[in-house]
Amino acid sequence: MLFIVAVCLFIVSFTALLKLSFWKKMRTRLFPDNKYSVFNVLRDAAEYNFVGTSGNSPLCIDLLKYFCEKSKKFRQYPLFTYWLCGVKLVFIHKAEAVKDLLKEKRIIEKSTFYDFMKPYVGTCVFTCESSQWKERRKLLAAGFHSTMLKGYVNVFNEHAQKLVEFLHEETGKEFTCVERPFSLCSLDIVCECIFGVKIGALQSEAEEYVSSLHRFSDLAMSRIWKVWQWPDFIFHRSIAYRELLQHLRIAHGFSRRIIKERKLKYINREMGDDSRRAKCLLDVLLKLHIEDKVLDEEGVRQEVDIFISAGHETVAVAVKWALYLIGLYPEVQEKIHQELDSVLGVGSKGPLSVTDLNELKYLECVLKECNRIYPPVPTFARNITEETGICGYTIPKGTHVVVSPFLVHRDEDVFPDPEKFDPERFLPENSARIPECAYIPFAAGPRNCIGRVFAEMEVKILVCHILRSFSLHSLDSRNQVLPIMKITLESSQPARIKFRRRQQ
Repeated sequence: MLFIVAVCLFIVSFTALLKLSFWKKMRTRLFPDNKYSVFNVLRDAAEYNFVGTSGNSPLCIDLLKYFCEKSKKFRQYPLFTYWLCGVKLVFIHKAEAVKDLLKEKRIIEKSTFYDFMKPYVGTCVFTCESSQWKERRKLLAAGFHSTMLKGYVNVFNEHAQKLVEFLHEETGKEFTCVERPFSLCSLDIVCECIFGVKIGALQSEAEEYVSSLHRFSDLAMSRIWKVWQWPDFIFHRSIAYRELLQHLRIAHGFSRRIIKERKLKYINREMGDDSRRAKCLLDVLLKLHIEDKVLDEEGVRQEVDIFISAGHETVAVAVKWALYLIGLYPEVQEKIHQELDSVLGVGSKGPLSVTDLNELKYLECVLKECNRIYPPVPTFARNITEETGICGYTIPKGTHVVVSPFLVHRDEDVFPDPEKFDPERFLPENSARIPECAYIPFAAGPRNCIGRVFAEMEVKILVCHILRSFSLHSLDSRNQVLPIMKITLESSQPARIKFRRRQQ
């Protein structure tokens, strides 16, 4: 009897699987490189062994190479497919397809892959559903108002000067691995702008907190490719989950401690005569929590955590890649030095103003080209909640659409010889020919980066302070320092840069 029941269950299950497979194949049969087959269980994932995919393993490097090769193979199409076991990912690598996707105002739901970030940031503005997102983003916009941004410039300048002082101590060395100091300096900046407190990370090296943030990102990213870890009941019994909990305790403990201190000051009106004027993003959040009562304390913590994590990692990565590239091309570096001397004055050491930043036109072109070649965020994903069309292709409901700035920025039809470092692409007469959505280093569309202007100003000020004080030489070629597709675009090995005082 049990045997008969088992056979019947097998027949029913197999029939249902065949019907589902046939339905999916019919719905996607016109897609480029469609490989869906019920008998090919692993599909594209069979080409990789993801067991070792973590950190800076060769598999992470090969994965980005693989997607670049697929993009070149299907360069005549606006998109291509990638099957990760039974889940179809549609990769968009053409500007017209990005524009088509983002013009659909309904498609603002983040991919369910972002759920792997929720143990750290919960349902913050980065991960929440669209029904919550609109109201939450509107509330948080006050923290990035132009008035607030002008106040942040002083913080950027102060910590940029501290970073320059640190790098002066490095000039006697053969080279400096820049990831750690840039990350710590960026953390100092984002904590002062968000928390309103100085943590002195660059001086004291907040090793435990920074390491926990980076390790959590590694674990969350690797879980995407380790499909057997997708179910919580499996992942929660893994060694990776136990390690993740340790890092969460450190990260959450850090932010909760500072929120508690700032909250007491807010309640007791200890923030000066103008105590109700927001001085940092946390003040904005505390007002929403204490006075407007639209956020609970855990909601405050979630928003703070995502802005600290995303804010310091993306800026540190952008500055690293920018200085690495500038250090490889002395002719570009010389033009930047000439512009800095012309705009700021030879030997200038003082703080930079917004007006100064706006006059540095060539540096702006250089930074845009750096972000084109190495965008800080290599991919972002959306979930299709209802059937839609992209460049003539029907995208079924439930599909994960992945937009890759890394691939979009390498479209030869828009950027000829895309691997060439050429800042003149972004001169006014040339940038006018760049189509909409062909350059998207900080994502695009309704759910783009809320702190984009903040990040761009911070990067520009840090790079200005460094380049007016030093001449740079990058020791390793681009064939040696390879990009890695993680949550941010990291490198296969440390970027070794030689810093020498400028002879002025």
